[in-house]
Amino acid sequence: MNLNKIISIKNIGRFQNCSASGDVSLKARNLVFAENGRGKTTLCAILRSLQSGDPTHIQGRKTLGYPDEPEVQVLTAGGPVKFTDGAWDSVMPELAVFDGTYISENVHGGDAIDTEQRRNLYRLIIGSQGVTLARRVEALDAALRDKTGAIGTARAAVRRHAPEGMSADDLVALAEDEHVDAKIAARQSELEAAKKADQIEQREGLSTASLPELPGDLSAALFKTIEGIARDAEQRVAVHIRAHNMIEAGEPWLGEGLTYLAEDNCPFCGQSLEGIALIDAYKAYFSEAYHGLKDEIAAIAGEVEELFGERAIAAIERTVEQNGHAAAFWKDYCTFEPPKLAPGTDVSAILGSQRAATLSLLKRKESAPLERIAPDEDFRQAAAALAAFAEAVATYNESVAAINILIDAKKEQTGAADVAAVEAELARLRAQKTRRTEPVDTACRTYQALMDEKDGLERRKAEAKAQLDEHTESVIGQYGHSINRYLDRFNAGFRISTPTHDYRGRTPSSSYRIIINETSVALGRADTPISEPSFKNTLSSGDRSTLALALFFAQLEQDPDRGQKSVVLDDPFTSQDMFRRTQTAMEIKRCGDACAQMLLLSHDQHFLKLVWDLLPPADRKTLQLARVGEKNTTIAQWDIEEAVKARYRADVEVLQRYYSDGDGNARDVVQKIRPVLEGYCRNLYPSQFTDEDMLGAMIGKIRDVGNAHPLSAIADDLDDLNVYTRRYHHAENPGAATEVIDETELAGCVKRTLSLVGNLI
Repeated sequence: MNLNKIISIKNIGRFQNCSASGDVSLKARNLVFAENGRGKTTLCAILRSLQSGDPTHIQGRKTLGYPDEPEVQVLTAGGPVKFTDGAWDSVMPELAVFDGTYISENVHGGDAIDTEQRRNLYRLIIGSQGVTLARRVEALDAALRDKTGAIGTARAAVRRHAPEGMSADDLVALAEDEHVDAKIAARQSELEAAKKADQIEQREGLSTASLPELPGDLSAALFKTIEGIARDAEQRVAVHIRAHNMIEAGEPWLGEGLTYLAEDNCPFCGQSLEGIALIDAYKAYFSEAYHGLKDEIAAIAGEVEELFGERAIAAIERTVEQNGHAAAFWKDYCTFEPPKLAPGTDVSAILGSQRAATLSLLKRKESAPLERIAPDEDFRQAAAALAAFAEAVATYNESVAAINILIDAKKEQTGAADVAAVEAELARLRAQKTRRTEPVDTACRTYQALMDEKDGLERRKAEAKAQLDEHTESVIGQYGHSINRYLDRFNAGFRISTPTHDYRGRTPSSSYRIIINETSVALGRADTPISEPSFKNTLSSGDRSTLALALFFAQLEQDPDRGQKSVVLDDPFTSQDMFRRTQTAMEIKRCGDACAQMLLLSHDQHFLKLVWDLLPPADRKTLQLARVGEKNTTIAQWDIEEAVKARYRADVEVLQRYYSDGDGNARDVVQKIRPVLEGYCRNLYPSQFTDEDMLGAMIGKIRDVGNAHPLSAIADDLDDLNVYTRRYHHAENPGAATEVIDETELAGCVKRTLSLVGNLI
C-alpha cells in the first residue's frame, strides 16, 4: 500500500500549520528537498509513527508554544488516514524508514554499540518470521519470570510448614502414610531414650519373683518313726501321759524331765528311782534317736518359718511392686504389657496359710515323734493354693523375661542411637502428617501445580528457542554476506564478520566484528578504553554512515515483502566521498526499483539531482519542505532543474557572502534580492508562477487568493522587499544607478531575504 499524499500536518515540530497546496501528490519515486532544520527528521518521525502506530514519535515533537494537540492527515492507496486525539485511526506497516532513529536503535549510538542496539540488530537480521519466533521466546520467558515469582510466593507458603532443613519440594513429595501416628510415637520414644541414654543404660530391668517351696524332707520327717523302742515302754509312757491328762505336753515334759535325773533320784521329790519299771521305760523311750528326730522336726519347722515367714512374703511383694515402677519407666521406651499377678492375689495369705498348716503338722509330730503324721485338710488346701500361686508366678516370670529382652534391645539401640538423626526422622514424620492437613495440603497442591506449569513453559520455550536458532542459523550468514556486498559496492575499506547471536540477558541479541586489513576488531562498548581498537576509534563518521546504510539495504534485501514496501530515506548520504556519493545514488535507485515506493529526503540539492537523473521520468516526483515565514514549514512543489541552475545558486551565494562577511559590491548585492525571491517562489510553486512573472505580479497573485494561499504568511515580507528594491532597478527608477545605498539597511534586507528562502547561515 503506497502513500499518495500528505494532506496536512499541524502542531508537530516546524509544521505549525502545513496544508497541501498545489500538486504535492506522491509517485513511485519521490525526492524531497529541505534545508537543515526544516522538518525532514520530524516528517520521518510522523511516518515511523504511521508505520508502528506508536504515538510517542509524534507526541514528543509537539510544536512548542502552541496549546493545540498534534494532527496529521495523509492519503494512502487504501484511503485517508488521520492522527487525532493522540492516536491513528489506521496504520501503514508497509513503511520502512531509514533515518537517525533507525541508526541509533539498530546500528550505533554515536561512538558505541550498546546492548539494545545489538538486540534490535538481531531482530532486523532474523526478519518478520524470526521476530515472531523471538517474541514467542520472549513471551514464554516473561511468562516463566512471572511463574517463577508466583512459585516463590507459593514456595514460601509451603516452606513455613516444613521443619528446619527440609525444602518445600521435599515436603510436597512426602507420601501419605496411614501408620504415621504410630511411627511418630515410636520415634518420639526413641528420641526420649536417646536423650536419656546414660540413664537407660544404668537402669535395671525387671526382676523375677522367687516363690518358696516346702522343705523336701518334710514328708519323710512327718512319717518317720524310731526303731528299737520296746513295745511295753512305749505303752507305759502312753498310759502314763493319758493318766495324767498330759496329752500334747506330756511327752515333751517327760523327755525334758528325764535329763534332770541325778544318781537315780527324782528331781521333784528326791526319792530313789532305782528299780522303777516306769523310769526304765522312760529311758528306753526318750533315747538318742528320739532326740535326733525331735531336732530334725524342729529344724524343719525353723526352715518353714524362714521360707514362708514375713520376710519372704515382703520380698515377693517388694519384687512385684518394684517391677511395677520399673515397668512404668520402661513403658516410655518399649512396647509391652506390664507383668501382673492375678487380681486379688494375697501373697501374705497364701504363704501364711501354707506356713501355718505346715507348722501345725510339725507341732503334732513334735508332740508325738513316734507317730506318723499325715497331711490334714488345712495343709492340703494351703498346698493347693500354693501350687496355683506357683503357676501364676511362673507366668509372671515368663512375662518379666520377655520384657527384659525388649529392655536389653532398647539399651543396645539407645547406646548406638544418633540423637540428631532420630530428631530429623521425627521431624520428617511430623511433616509427613502435617503435609496432609489443611491448609498445608492446599498450599502444596498450589505449589506443585505452579511447578508443573513452569515445566510446561520451559519445554515450550526450549522448543521455540530451537526453532528460532534453526531459523537464525539459516539467515544470519546470508545477511552478513549481503552487508559485505553493499560495503564492497560502497568501496568501504572494511567488512564485517558473520554475525553471531546469543541469549545473554534472556533477550536474544546479535553481534559481529569489524575486519580491517584482514584484522578482526571487536565492537567494544561505551566504556572500552580508547587505547583499544574498537568501533569508536576504527571507523570514521562516513564509515559508520556507510555501515548503517548497508545494514538497511541488506534488511530490505532479506525481506520477502519488500515489493510492497514504501521506503523512506532521510539524508542517507552524509560525510562520504564522491565515489560513495555516486554509488549511494545507484543503490537508492536499485532500492526504488525493488520496492513499491521510495521517498528520499535530503538537504543536498545536487545529490538529489544525481538520483533524479537515474530515475524513470514517468515515476519521479520532486517536492520540498519550504519555510513559510519564521515558524512554519509547508510541503510544496519543487523544480529541481531550476533549483540547481548556476545563476540562482550564484545569486544566493552573493547574498550569503555579503551577510556573513560584508564581502561584495552593495549595488550588485541589492540587485540580486529580487531575482532570488522570484526564483524561490517559482521553484516552490512552478504551476502558479510563470517565468515571466516578476516579484510584484507574484505578490498580486498571492493577495488575490488571500489567506488560503500557502505564501500568504510572507506576502508582507515579499512586498516590503519588493518596494525596497524598486529604487535600484532602472525599469522602475531612472536614477537607480545613482540612488544612495544605506549598507545597514541593505544588510537587514539581505538577512530578511535569506531567512525567507531558507539559506540564512
